[in-house]
Amino acid sequence: MKNRRTFMKQAGTLTLLSPLAAASCTRRKPEPAAEALPFPQTIPAEKDGEPLGFKPHPIRVGDGKGGWQLHWGEVQLLRFGGDINKNRLCPFGLAQMDNGEVAMVAVIGHGSGVKVERPVIGFSRDGGATWSDLKLIGENIMGRPMMLDYLGDGVLTFQAGWSEGSKQVGYRFFSKDYGRTWPERVPLPVMPNGYPFPNEGNALVERDARGLATRVVSFAWVEPPNVKHPVDAFIGGVVRSSDGGRTWSEPLKPKEWTWEEEYKGKRYLRGVSEGSLVRAANGSIVAALRTDMPPRYFGHRNDDSLEGTAVSISKDDGKTWSPLKMVFEPGRHHAHLLRMPNNDLVMTVIVRDDVQNGKLASYRRGCDAVVSHDNGLTWETGRRYVLDEFEYYDNDKWFNGETGHLYSALLNDGNILTTYGNYATKSAVLIRWKPIARF
Repeated sequence: MKNRRTFMKQAGTLTLLSPLAAASCTRRKPEPAAEALPFPQTIPAEKDGEPLGFKPHPIRVGDGKGGWQLHWGEVQLLRFGGDINKNRLCPFGLAQMDNGEVAMVAVIGHGSGVKVERPVIGFSRDGGATWSDLKLIGENIMGRPMMLDYLGDGVLTFQAGWSEGSKQVGYRFFSKDYGRTWPERVPLPVMPNGYPFPNEGNALVERDARGLATRVVSFAWVEPPNVKHPVDAFIGGVVRSSDGGRTWSEPLKPKEWTWEEEYKGKRYLRGVSEGSLVRAANGSIVAALRTDMPPRYFGHRNDDSLEGTAVSISKDDGKTWSPLKMVFEPGRHHAHLLRMPNNDLVMTVIVRDDVQNGKLASYRRGCDAVVSHDNGLTWETGRRYVLDEFEYYDNDKWFNGETGHLYSALLNDGNILTTYGNYATKSAVLIRWKPIARF
């Protein structure tokens, strides 16, 4: 599994942009990305003709008393095809668009020894049940397609890298035809740590009455440069854009997003490295943040699976933030936040290690979710949703998570579509589900 910390320093979205590189790119003729795709398109059948697509899927839901209830959703696994060892598919974004389609962006070759990860895109017109063929997004777009957002009126956007000869530089890409072509790219702003806008999670997109984006608020890894993972702390911040992500404000660095932790008589500064934002019904901005590895796990220096998730809330539109409140211990992160029609907040996370009460509780990997009924102040971890699970153990590397990256989208019919990368199957797992009434 490729270390995310290594990736964050690699060329691609995180290579320092020089004025010359930015200027030279603007003189190049924009190229089309994904061609218009025919519909309907069904999931390919197995050799014996058995149809694929969504299948009934059991979801365990905690009853708040230590037991479980069974709830049903749907699941399917998507692959890119060809040599599966070279074309491992890992998803990075979902977006419900106003033309009725759902767009999904992913990479092929993720973590499989391939030097360059190539982004692909696919579309569904039936809530994720069937998909168009996954297509490469242009010849020069490289790396992981982060922070996918639909801005309205056909405009879809994400950030990734652009190949400039022997190097790659970071850009935000824009499509004006629902993701079919990508003629516009804008250089990513350079953060104080020297990297172009490093982030992962989901942004808060504010919209007008027509559904057009008026403001985007996003997490960004701000400091320090040259992080020595896992001992150094990641410093997170908040940036804003009023033009759909083409320009961004200077980052605000909440002091509440760092803390000190003592281990064996030594104190370590800890911080946050990813973030997902949502506007709660009471007007607060809620942030779900990926927390740094606790010092007791520093012996596992080449793995970032043992990081957790905490929540911080701003009641003044992002100017100040509450102290971090831990929701998940190490092993659950890559959070995504959604606000439901009934104003509940839903947080989905991957499970790389099932750590509970400070100890490894099981060999389970997969994907979980929790709900907040009070605008993010508390989260019902005792009523946790086990959206998907599988057992895994990697000999002496018990912490090897075999899962990664996650995105969720609220569909027009009220269901949630959640996708995450299952490294063991080399597939993008899609789960269609809906939180049940409180019991």
